[in-house]
Amino acid sequence: MIEDVVTEIDRIVRDSAYSGWATDQAGDREVRKQLRLALKKFGLPPSGELFDRAYAYVRENY
Repeated sequence: MIEDVVTEIDRIVRDSAYSGWATDQAGDREVRKQLRLALKKFGLPPSGELFDRAYAYVRENY
């Protein structure tokens, strides 16, 4: 399941993020929205520590 979640997060970033997304309010909001949807898809909580860690990973690596 972890591999599936990571694959889905990578897909989200490829589809939703763009150069400068993290400094653009609309881009940041879209990435957060898509990340929450991905977590819910796998029955994981869309907020809290898991979301925070996943979002921090996306910001740092994309």
